[in-house]
Amino acid sequence: MSTTRKIVGALAALSGLASAQAAVAQDCLTRPELTGMVTYALPVVMDGAMKACRPSLSPQGYFATQGPALIQRYAERKQQAWPLAKAALLKIGDTKDAGMKAMVAGLPDSALQPFAEGMVAQMVTEGIKPDQCVAIERATRLLSPLPPENTAELLTFIVGLADKPRPGKKAALPLCPAESAKSN
Repeated sequence: MSTTRKIVGALAALSGLASAQAAVAQDCLTRPELTGMVTYALPVVMDGAMKACRPSLSPQGYFATQGPALIQRYAERKQQAWPLAKAALLKIGDTKDAGMKAMVAGLPDSALQPFAEGMVAQMVTEGIKPDQCVAIERATRLLSPLPPENTAELLTFIVGLADKPRPGKKAALPLCPAESAKSN
């Protein structure tokens, strides 16, 4: 499975209730919601990648020397992105059980945020193979000069392209049709 697919899967599972197939039209993700979710998750994803890759990379490499500062720079945008990220999480959650969805929606942010971050961190650390670490570190280094909002927009664009439904395969995330068309 490609790293892009793993990240798409991690984003889809943020809520711990991933069931994009159950999404109905009003529960599709808009581009701003997906960007909010990516912006919110990026520091956690980067931290998880750095921890998973630490044994496979040079102690003088980019992650070891510049990684913590990069995570901090991206983390500065997390709280601002949370309202859109939360809306996205609630949309991709399992809508079969209205009571469960209402309960999750009613959780205070102080309870929901660590839960979402823990799910992402676990999926990232479990999904990265040691032979992917050099490429992940390089991609991170190449993206690092971009402002965090540009990186989030670029990743949103890539997810939109990579996660299009194909014959016999549904998209992992329920992107709104109009939003999917804009990815072209």
